[in-house]
This record gives sequence, structure tokens and C-alpha cells, in this order.
Amino acid sequence: MNQILERVIIFLDHANIFHNVAKLNIRINYKKLKEILTKNNHLVGVFTYMGIPDKVFPKKRNFLNYLNSQGFIIQPKPIKISPDGKKEQKGVDIFIYKDIVELAEEDAYDKAILVSGDADFVDVVKTIKKYNKRIEIWSFRKSLSNLLKDEAGKENVHYIDDILYQIKF
Repeated sequence: MNQILERVIIFLDHANIFHNVAKLNIRINYKKLKEILTKNNHLVGVFTYMGIPDKVFPKKRNFLNYLNSQGFIIQPKPIKISPDGKKEQKGVDIFIYKDIVELAEEDAYDKAILVSGDADFVDVVKTIKKYNKRIEIWSFRKSLSNLLKDEAGKENVHYIDDILYQIKF
């Protein structure tokens, strides 16, 4: 008996992962993360949304090459420097939102796997339900919005903290 696998696309908010991993002072194996998130499903694609500076230093270039080698599609947004000298990436959440909704409209997936805990994604959860699509949220406990958790439903929320031992380098 053949089991029909769900088609999934991963939408990874890299800044969300980066800041949490930096606080823990660890590195993660993105290949293993992808494998854990997509187990028992058919992976259609994995998109990583991140700010990219005008000048990419070798360490960052190596990281981008590593992600590409693992099948991650980089969705870059320019990093802007504010008048006070802070680096900012603007529009990443909107970019993710747009892709999740447009790909739902195109019936490109059955389930979206969103790697972020940002409250900005509450509306995307509501919107893709209209297309009869499922969503799974993966986030660090400390960065998960209660609004997002409530909208997605506890059964659809998973914690990266619980798999850190499997994905740490």
C-alpha cells in the first residue's frame, strides 16, 4: 500500500534562526534541519530569506555556498545602513508572506513549513487556510509569538530547541 506524501515547501526566516543560534553560541547543520522538518513528506523546495550586504565577505560567501549545496534557494534582500549606522533588513517578512500565499494560490504545496516565530505571520496562517493548505511552524521557544502559536494551533507548532541535539555541529 503506497502512502501519499504531502508536498511541502520550507520558508526559512534566516534572521530568526541566526539570532537565536548566535545567543546559544552554536552552529547548526542546515541539511539535518531540512531532513527533520520534511520527514515523511515530499520536499518541493526550501527557501531561505536573508539580508545580504552589498559586499559579501568570504565567510558569508562560504555559508551561502554551503546552503546552496544543500538545496536551499537563497531569497536575498539588501541590507540597508540606517542614518545611525545600524544594519537593517527591510521587507523580508513581506517577501516570505508573498511567496507563501502565491505558491498556495498556484497549488505548489499541501503544507507550508514556516521557520520563524514572528507575529507578523499570523495573517499568512489565516490566508493560506482559505486555500485549504496546512501550515507547520518551527521556532525557538523564546522567539515564538503567542499570537502565531494560537492562530496555527498548538498541534502545528514545533520547537527547534527540541531538536538542537540532532542539528548542532
